[in-house]
Amino acid sequence: SWQMEGGEVPLSEMFGTFAPSVGAAVGMEYWARWAHKALWHASLWHMHESHHKPREGPFELNDVFAIINAVPAIALLNFGFFHKGLIPGLCFGAGLGITVFGMAYM
Repeated sequence: SWQMEGGEVPLSEMFGTFAPSVGAAVGMEYWARWAHKALWHASLWHMHESHHKPREGPFELNDVFAIINAVPAIALLNFGFFHKGLIPGLCFGAGLGITVFGMAYM
């Protein structure tokens, strides 16, 4: 276990947070590639098209996709942060990985 100010954190919980973080960040790359081709340049082109035009203002309709991806990340982070155990650790890690991917993409 890992000694911290508030007590011990089991190594399984730490690994259970780290592994999904990496997995979710890598998985988001594959999700983004698939969604870009199969959704954004197909049935959701009317929203994504704003990304291919000069920006008019601080936001564009394409920004909705970032919000859509943020919702599960925030939900996973919240559940993982406010609960203890392996499953919440997995959820927090997945939410963190989605968030890290989003930050790197920006």
